[in-house]
Amino acid sequence: MSQTKPFDYSLPENHILKRENLSPEIKAALLGDPREGWSSHSNFDGYANFWLRIHNNLRGGSDYLVKGFQRLLDEAESNLDDAVNTARLKEVGANVVSFAQHHHEIEDHNYFPRFVQFYPNVEHAISLLDSDHRVLDEALDETERALSCLQNQTADRDAIARAHNGCQALQAVLARHLWDEEEIIVPILLARF
Repeated sequence: MSQTKPFDYSLPENHILKRENLSPEIKAALLGDPREGWSSHSNFDGYANFWLRIHNNLRGGSDYLVKGFQRLLDEAESNLDDAVNTARLKEVGANVVSFAQHHHEIEDHNYFPRFVQFYPNVEHAISLLDSDHRVLDEALDETERALSCLQNQTADRDAIARAHNGCQALQAVLARHLWDEEEIIVPILLARF
C-alpha cells in the first residue's frame, strides 16, 4: 500500500475510543452513496444487505448482553444464582465474541485488501478499520474474560458488575466501529458486488 501521508491512528479524529465520526479526510475519499439511498440501490440485496445483517446481529447480541447483565444486577441476591443459570449470557456472549472475531478476520484477510486494490483512495479508511479491529479484539477478549464469571454456575454481584461494564464497553466500541465501517464499505459493495 502506498500512502501519500502516513496514517496516524492515535490521533483523536481516528482512534475509535476518541472519534465521534469519520474524519473529513476519510469522508472525502469514500464513494458517494449516502446511507439513505442504500436500500433502494440495485445491488443492495447482495453483499451490502448481507453485510448490514451481520452488523445488526452483532449489535443485537451486544445489546442482549448489556440488558441481560443489567437484569442480573437488578435481581435480588437470593435469586441471583437461578437468574444467572437461566439468562444464557455465557452462551450468547461466547457467540457474539466468536462471530465478531470471525467476521473481522474475514474482512482483514479477504475483503479489505481487495477493496484497497479496487479503490486505492480508501486506503486510509481501510487502515482505520484495520486499527479498529485491534482495539475491538481487545474489547472482545476483555468481554470473554468478564463472561468467565458465569463458568462456575455461581456469580457474585461484583463479577456481574464487571461483566456488565465490559459488555457496555464492547457495545460502545462496536457501535462506533460498525457504523463507520458501513459508511466506508457499503458503498464499495454497492458499486462492486
